[in-house]
Amino acid sequence: MINVDFDFYNLNEDVDQIAAKRLLRQHLSHDEELVDVHPLASLILAESSRLGAGSSIKTDGEESDPWAILAAVDLDRNKDDPALKPFVSYLAGRSKSATSISSQLLEPSKTALIFSLRMLNLPLPLIPPMYKMLLSELTDNGAEFDHFILWGRGYRLEGSEEGMGLDLHDQSRGKKKKKAGKATSSAPALAAGSFAYHPEEEFIDKVAEEVHTYPFQSAQQRDEDAFGVEQFGRLVLVNRDKLLSAIKSMEAAAAEP
Repeated sequence: MINVDFDFYNLNEDVDQIAAKRLLRQHLSHDEELVDVHPLASLILAESSRLGAGSSIKTDGEESDPWAILAAVDLDRNKDDPALKPFVSYLAGRSKSATSISSQLLEPSKTALIFSLRMLNLPLPLIPPMYKMLLSELTDNGAEFDHFILWGRGYRLEGSEEGMGLDLHDQSRGKKKKKAGKATSSAPALAAGSFAYHPEEEFIDKVAEEVHTYPFQSAQQRDEDAFGVEQFGRLVLVNRDKLLSAIKSMEAAAAEP
């Protein structure tokens, strides 16, 4: 059992650059060589500044590395930007069978791409405040989006893995203030099945217009003797009102004793 104090901060283009690149590589997994994360990280942080929206979670002051980043990028405005276009092309290539998602990626209409980048096992009570602040800040600054595409990862387990620190159902209690919070986390063994790495995605999936999973292009083909967690990419299309309802469900789940 570990007790940690978490602080919420606005994203900082100077301080958060290195961590953003590292978290992008982590989320790209096997496909990290297919996307140049340097300009992408810069664009994510610059968009956060331009839109006046997005948060980081840190434990050692504003100058420290973030444990989590939540940010939005305006797809309508930036789809042809050299920093974003290769990433959009990569996602579109992995989601050809997901007609609604691929359509919004290639021909967006009031659509934002949400980057939820973080270390594993952050407690669920920390996440709804980040999403609420993001949507509120977007609205307050006149950036109205009808749809959001969430990019993330998932994994499959056979049920024999233990103590890997990947518990999706850890809803350890935590208290959040505007720029600070406290939470507790633990990592029991996992059951067999397919899961999203981020627990809030389970709530968003329930109200999404489309959920698409895709294999990593550069991952080696697995056989029956393969060891370790099999990972895959995830794309979720959700409209703004449904995302707000999912956030309320997250809050209710986090508040349960």
